[in-house]
Amino acid sequence: MSSLLRHNQAPAADVAVASIPTPQPQDYDWVLVSGFIVILTQVGFAFIGAGSVRYKNSQSVVIKVFLGLFLTVLIWWLFGYGFSFGDDFQTKFMGGTKLAGAKWEATAYGNDYTNFVFRASGAAVGTAILAGAAAERMTFLGWSIFTILYSGFIYAGLTHWTLAAGWLSALGFKDFSGAGVVFYAAGVAGLILTILLKPRKARFDNGATLDFNRHSPLYIGFGSLLVLAGWLFYNGGVVSQGAKSQYIQGLVAVNTLIAGATGGFFSFVIRHFQYGTSNLAALSRGVICGLVAVSAAADDMKPWTAFLYGAIAALIYSFLAKVMPAAHIDDPAEVVSVYLGSGFVGILLSALFDTKAGAFYGFGTKLLGHQLLGLLIIFAWVTFFTLIILLALKGFGILRIDAETENVGIDKALCLGEAIVFANQVDEMPLVQQTELGNLRSSQLGSGLRSGFK
Repeated sequence: MSSLLRHNQAPAADVAVASIPTPQPQDYDWVLVSGFIVILTQVGFAFIGAGSVRYKNSQSVVIKVFLGLFLTVLIWWLFGYGFSFGDDFQTKFMGGTKLAGAKWEATAYGNDYTNFVFRASGAAVGTAILAGAAAERMTFLGWSIFTILYSGFIYAGLTHWTLAAGWLSALGFKDFSGAGVVFYAAGVAGLILTILLKPRKARFDNGATLDFNRHSPLYIGFGSLLVLAGWLFYNGGVVSQGAKSQYIQGLVAVNTLIAGATGGFFSFVIRHFQYGTSNLAALSRGVICGLVAVSAAADDMKPWTAFLYGAIAALIYSFLAKVMPAAHIDDPAEVVSVYLGSGFVGILLSALFDTKAGAFYGFGTKLLGHQLLGLLIIFAWVTFFTLIILLALKGFGILRIDAETENVGIDKALCLGEAIVFANQVDEMPLVQQTELGNLRSSQLGSGLRSGFK
């Protein structure tokens, strides 16, 4: 009878053997395909950025997104991948091998070529986000330098600490696919970037807040849907066992979808109660908020928890979206409201609702301390180096575009003409010169005769 009660207990020798982790074969076909799809999210981010600015600068934002993608791929091939996933010689701080493709391997248990595609595409997501924070004000040269240093060093370091099982991960910080190291970090960098770039001309002059038009909420909506589709592959690709982990893959996909849908719905409803309008931009940005938050622990949560993540992320986004203009922080694509706020929420909530370590499941508050420490370290690391880089660019006079370029628009001044031309288009500067800023209608600034959006 006693043997029947112990039928699931392994012999002592077997237990000892089982305690030694063995490498698991990876499904690198799945990871590679996921990397391909994540690259396509750049189209979504380009749509979001172009739709969030005035029409006279829409082409320049797309250039920044695509330029960021190409520069990130190149710098990751040269340095970023090695810093992130190279051998750190037991320091757990920064990798120092596998630079420029040297000694990359491809086996059943590790494939640097496939891993590079997936991880470099994830790094490019961070730079695409920051293109929104740099919109309408930053020079192409300044943006290129910042992109190289951010993705190749700042982000690569964070990746090694966490996603490559470095010292922060060993300390106990948990981040499934990058809610902290990708999205919260991008939000922090975006905050520093938009503060140092200062507001767009006339945005907050004479104590007034002018609502510069988003020229196309439709672009924001289309882009967000593309990002949602790509995010399923981004989170799913982290489960590198692919077909051998169908349960985890399915759970991650379900949680990702639920959080995104919840974030979009709640943002839409909250904005309706705030302003009494139906707002496509809020609906679209809310989807992204839910996706960011759930990325903290999509593999270790129940679907009802994903709903909670999305709802709280939408609430925080709605609050920040109202506070930022009141604080005279000009953030055209709402990078800080969406990514900093939602990334913080996701990492914090995982300390409570992670099924394997969260306080809600009886594991105490130890993970909460690790998560808060991780958020503080990420904030300090990103802030310190972002400030150094941007202040250096400012010192060399290549951070912000000149006043004349800003007046006529980057597209017309630097990109051989505007990408979008309206039949009823009215130049902005004559309006500014002829009209008192305090009485200037938001619909007049940017497109002349089109209605504004809240």
